[in-house]
Order: sequence, then structure tokens, then C-alpha cells
Amino acid sequence: MRKSVRPAGSRSLLIATNHLQHIAGSEVVALELAQHFQALGCNVTTFANWVGRPMSALIESVTGAPPITDPARIRPFAYDIVYAQHQVLGLFDYGPSDRDRSDTRIIIGRLSRRVFLESGAWLHDRLLADHVLANSALTAEHLVAMGHDGPITSFLNAAPAGFFRPFIAKPPSPRRALVVTNHADPALMEAIGLLRQNMSVHHVGHGGDEVTLITPQMIADADVVISIGKTVPYALVSRVPVYIYDHFGGPGYLDRINVDMAARFNFTGRCCGRRLSGAQIAAEIIGNYAKGVAFARDMPQAWVDRYSLPRYLDLLLEPPLMSNAAKRQRMREHRFLIQERQMAAYMRWSYIKRQQLTQEISVLKNDRSVRPS
Repeated sequence: MRKSVRPAGSRSLLIATNHLQHIAGSEVVALELAQHFQALGCNVTTFANWVGRPMSALIESVTGAPPITDPARIRPFAYDIVYAQHQVLGLFDYGPSDRDRSDTRIIIGRLSRRVFLESGAWLHDRLLADHVLANSALTAEHLVAMGHDGPITSFLNAAPAGFFRPFIAKPPSPRRALVVTNHADPALMEAIGLLRQNMSVHHVGHGGDEVTLITPQMIADADVVISIGKTVPYALVSRVPVYIYDHFGGPGYLDRINVDMAARFNFTGRCCGRRLSGAQIAAEIIGNYAKGVAFARDMPQAWVDRYSLPRYLDLLLEPPLMSNAAKRQRMREHRFLIQERQMAAYMRWSYIKRQQLTQEISVLKNDRSVRPS
């Protein structure tokens, strides 16, 4: 018999990740989870090894408390739901406490397949996870190849409900472009300069006009969105033409021919190995605009709805696959978890040291820049 599902508002949720500092991929995923479940009335706690502004302040504005940075304060089995990214599960205490729940649903987020923090090869994942959310089909296939045999769902880097809008008629040629990138790809930066000769271009990201969260209104106000990754579903569900190009190259405007392969690679631009000059990018954005408009207008609604984030977040509310007592027993049976805990602690230490060094170098550079000659 299936266990009954308690209302979301009566639950406690832990969101655990490696870093909460910049407005960037994994941090925005954590923020959107916090916003969604806080709105449902959940008591949301966040943890990160490294925090900093602006993201730490945004998280605090949602949850009412700053992210916890001391893993000794985190006992996952004291929460109803745990969502974890970046192999941080090995940092925490799973011993019995008077705050324990009888069962805790543990969801793992996997947002890449290329870096060790996202590899999915750790034993903690396999012993504790009730479900894994992968950002793309390719990431899900990688997890299976790494030996993960539990439930996996590709959540497609989906967009919050606020981004969904009906199609609005577009001009014959784009007048307002929204560029979202932190990468400063030389060809794309050249294209931005060329486009600004003929239209308004708002560049959001490091080195651009501002660094800020992308809002539904910003997407809706654009005639074309130029970006990769997480911003692309925002444009798709807003039915705004989207041009995919950045430091990995890209297919250009999405259409029925290229969209499946582009989506398989999480809209990173890695799908085709296609590199263009700045002049070619600018010419395509203007000259092929009708193709982008047609795709934004004609996408079947059922296809668009696949990119609705709430439908995937509902998976966090499902009953756990086993009790916390059973999970503890599984952990006791695997001695290698001791080494994994040491690895997790070392990864935490090395990441913190690297960030501290980066900050020190930045301070030194700023100090030299203001020193009188």
C-alpha cells in the first residue's frame, strides 16, 4: 500500500550545495527550489560550503535565514526532504538524534556530467537517494553508465511557472535583444557590438550591463534572447525566439530540426561544434529572425509544458523509498563510506581555500589599481 503524502506546507526541506555566491546555474537552481517550496509553506534550510553575495542575500530573502556553512550543524535525517547537489552528502552526520524523522526523502540534483562534483559516482548517492533529477537526457544516461540504478528523471533545466506566457506577435526584425552570458566569448562580444548599431541590446552577466537574476518580464520584453543553458527554457516557455551561441559555439536559432540535439546537450551549444565569427553571429540573428519567430510561435503546448519546473519539483513530495533506519543500515554495510567522508571533507577544504585565494588576489589587484603612480 502506498504511503500517504503529507501536505507540502507541513514539511521541512534542506537544500544542500557546494556554493551559493554568484547568479549562475547551480545557484539559481537552488534558489528556484527555495522559492517554490517556501511559497508552499515549507520550512526551508540551506547549506553551502562557500557563500557570498549576491546569491547568499537572495537565499536569505527567501528563507529568512542565511545559508548554514558548518556541516556539523546538518543532520539530514532531521528533515522531511533533502535536495543535494555537488557530492555534499558525505559531509553530514547520519547518527540518531532526537530530531529524526522516521523517513526522509532524499533527492540528488545532477547538473552536469563533466566535473567531479557532478559525476554521480559516489556511494552516498546510491545508498541514500530516493530519486535523481538530471538536467538533461545526456546527464541521465551518464549516471546510468556510472552504475546508478535508482530512479532518474531529466528535469530539462525547466522554468518556474512565472515565465510561461502565450506567444505575442514580433516585429519583422528584432529591435530588442537580451543577451545572457558570463563567458565573454570574443565572437559573441563582437556580435553584441555590431548588433548595437541597429538595435537595443541588454547584456546581463559578468562584463555586461549588469549582473542580476533573469525575470519573466525581462524575457517577455525581448524580441530575441541570446544565451545558452538555463536561460533557454525561460525563453522557450515565454515563446520568445532564442538564439543559442556562446563559448562552446552553438546551433543558432532553435527550430524543429536542431532542437532535440540542442536539448540533449542541455542547450549549452556543445551539440554541433559550430563556430562563427562575430559578423556571422550578428548577421544570423537579424537575417534568420523569421525562423526563430516561427519556432517560438508554433511549438505545441504539450512540448512547451515539458519545461515546467513545478511538475518536476512535485517529485520531492513523493514518499521515500525506504525508512531512515533502513538507510542507516545500508550505510553501516559499506565501509568505503569512511573514505568518501574524507574525500568530501577534502573537497570542501580545497574549494574554500581556492575561493579565499581568489578573493585575496582580487583585493591585491584592486589595491594596486588605486595606488597612486
